[in-house]
Amino acid sequence: MKHFFTLILLTVLTGWQPLFAQTFAPIPVSGFNADIVAEAGNSALAATSTVIDGSNHVIHTTAFATANGLSGGIAPTGNFVSGTKTWQMAAFNTNNALYMAVPSNAVPNTVGTGTLTLTTPGIYSKLSLLAFATEGTATVSVLLTFTDGTTSNAGTITIKDWFNGTPAVVTGYGRITRTNTPMTVDGLTSNPRFYGFDFNIPCAVLGKTLASVTFTQLAAAGGTSRALILALAGVTYTPIVYSSAHTNAICGGANGTLTLTATNGSTPYTYRWNTTPAQTTATATNVPAGPYVGTLTDANGCIFTVNDTVSLISSATITASASATAVCAGDPVTLTATPSAGTVTGYSWSPGTLAGQTVTDHPTDTTAYIVSAKDAFGCIIKDTVDVAVKPTPTSSFTVTPGIICLGGTQTVTFEGTATNAATYNWNNFAGAAVQSGTGSGPYQISFPNAGNFNLQLQVTDDGCASAMTTQPVTVSAPPQLNVTISKSPVCAGETTTISFSGTATADAVPTWDWGGGTVLTGTGFGPYDVKYATTGNIQLTVTDGACTATATPATVQVIQLPVPAFTPDLTQGCAPAVIKFDNKSQNADSYQWTFGDGASSVIEDPSHTYNNTGVYTVSLTATAQGQCAATITKTSLISILPMPIALFSSAPGQNIAVEFKAANFTFTNNSQNGVSYEWDFGDGNSSTAFSPEHKYEATGEFRVTLYVTNDIGCTDSISRAYYKVIPDLLLDIPNAFSPNGDGINDRWEIDGLKARPNATTEIFNRYGQIVFKGIGFSPWDGTWKGQLMPFGTYYYLIKTAPGEKPYSGWVTLLR
Repeated sequence: MKHFFTLILLTVLTGWQPLFAQTFAPIPVSGFNADIVAEAGNSALAATSTVIDGSNHVIHTTAFATANGLSGGIAPTGNFVSGTKTWQMAAFNTNNALYMAVPSNAVPNTVGTGTLTLTTPGIYSKLSLLAFATEGTATVSVLLTFTDGTTSNAGTITIKDWFNGTPAVVTGYGRITRTNTPMTVDGLTSNPRFYGFDFNIPCAVLGKTLASVTFTQLAAAGGTSRALILALAGVTYTPIVYSSAHTNAICGGANGTLTLTATNGSTPYTYRWNTTPAQTTATATNVPAGPYVGTLTDANGCIFTVNDTVSLISSATITASASATAVCAGDPVTLTATPSAGTVTGYSWSPGTLAGQTVTDHPTDTTAYIVSAKDAFGCIIKDTVDVAVKPTPTSSFTVTPGIICLGGTQTVTFEGTATNAATYNWNNFAGAAVQSGTGSGPYQISFPNAGNFNLQLQVTDDGCASAMTTQPVTVSAPPQLNVTISKSPVCAGETTTISFSGTATADAVPTWDWGGGTVLTGTGFGPYDVKYATTGNIQLTVTDGACTATATPATVQVIQLPVPAFTPDLTQGCAPAVIKFDNKSQNADSYQWTFGDGASSVIEDPSHTYNNTGVYTVSLTATAQGQCAATITKTSLISILPMPIALFSSAPGQNIAVEFKAANFTFTNNSQNGVSYEWDFGDGNSSTAFSPEHKYEATGEFRVTLYVTNDIGCTDSISRAYYKVIPDLLLDIPNAFSPNGDGINDRWEIDGLKARPNATTEIFNRYGQIVFKGIGFSPWDGTWKGQLMPFGTYYYLIKTAPGEKPYSGWVTLLR
């Protein structure tokens, strides 16, 4: 008996968890930051991304162990099962662990916070981690994030060190040094270990779709422990569906029941009803009348409540009946209550305030009449009888259109309610001719005359008659329209008067379309003064009642105003000046020019000769179709100036032989009307001076030309010939020079030799040695072959031309 009692006690405390174990299935996730499993190759260093403890270790698979002659290892599949829980690690050739540490610990390759994102979001009631810690235990907080953006704190987990912790999911697989060959394994046969850590989804968020789980390492044993989360598993959850039911208690007793039922959610459930005393089964019995609260607690400790009420019922009965089961709205009906099985008193009827075993009412809607009475215990007993109120037909209808133009057809459509057996009284459609339709219609009708009419309808269905519905109808007579224009065509911008004539009522509404014109005056039917810039079509539409008429369109022809414009090819000239005028006018077909000097022209693009100096104003009048004209005047447009006159004199004059050394000529400018001057001296030289002087540097006969230009570019010229320059009859030869670089008399030069290009000059020192030789004008700088000659007297010999006596003498070189 002692053992039996213990079993019962455990059953109450655990809710028979072993019999209702919940299955945890792997949840695929992403977000791992470290590869901690060596699965292939011959180097744990190459096959992983980081060490996971303070002594350079990682995890390896049995396949890696076999390939490298090692022992231990975890299953290559990464699938781990413990009881009803199954975890699945990520692939071993990629990141397969969330490697964490307290941020202040600064362990390489770790994160302080990491998030595992569900590949497929799902609804779960419980979650379980496959995890372990190294270098001691690690405390981690868990934050759940759902697809609706909300979050929930799932608490904290203390993750055990991978050595010697209990209970463990996997033990004794050994750990391997993260090195190249050789690699060593330790921990066999009891270490290291994986652990499972379970936590519930908080009741407040139970049923939401989980999107991700975020972990934050809060504490570390010794300040250096690291947490490693390998996989996530969960128990799928279907939201609980629950309800309650009851049976009532008989008057004079307490024999009611309450039943709470539930499906889905997390089982097993526990129950509690707030009866006296409290009952803890799904069904509470022997319950007296009154309100009750039922509490349902699921396997996760989440609480759900229902409210229910047990009422008293009597053993006596009454039966309600009616004199007719169906009446027209407002017709009388007799209601009777018949008792059975006991004494019944105090009859009352609802709805309403009728009292008595037999009563009469006039229902307007189908009514469930409830009769109430009391039995011998004072309990209320009731019964119901239904009296149907037959639908009263409705006679609503529409007339489309309600206002119509004479000669048009209207559609009469029944929109009321009635059965197929109903009859319809249309009261002869107020005299309209019926073109089609029977019964409820629809009908096509037309009236023979204009006027105001009333259509009426009454419907009778199953003996019930509707109210009379009346719809007014207006039949209008169409207006007669005519539009006149006072003037067309008009010049652009000119005004014309638009007038209406015809027949229309005082209520008629005109709608004008002026075809682009601008109304200056006028309202209603006008007349209107309208200004037009372009040709416009006038349209008039008149709505008179239901009738709309459109007048024949009238057109206002608009002549576009000419746009006179022109440019002359010149605005300045010298008399006589021929000016060509380029007519750029638009929208014109005839032209009238005045040139400002008394002359005129009707040519489109004229040329005109201005013979006299002066400033002239030019006007152009452009006309279109002989009716519309516009003028442009350009004031002081043309300026005619006098031509320049070139004239000059000279000293010496023409045809006078002048020795080279005296070939300095002075030219006196006698021109008129000029502002700029250009001289051509005939030797390749020129000048822009008003009255220049010129020295010829060669012999010959030269023609001198003067070009005179006024301020608008008109030019005149004059040419005079010849100006004669002959070689010097006697050379002027210096007898000394000082080539000392002071810029004064540094060279021995004979200007007259410029006129004798074939002359030769030789200079000898006192020893008879030649120290200089030149042809034509060749100054001597006192050197010979780049060497400075000493000061002293040198002999020269100058031969000017064959047959002429040479020049000879002495020249002194000074320093």
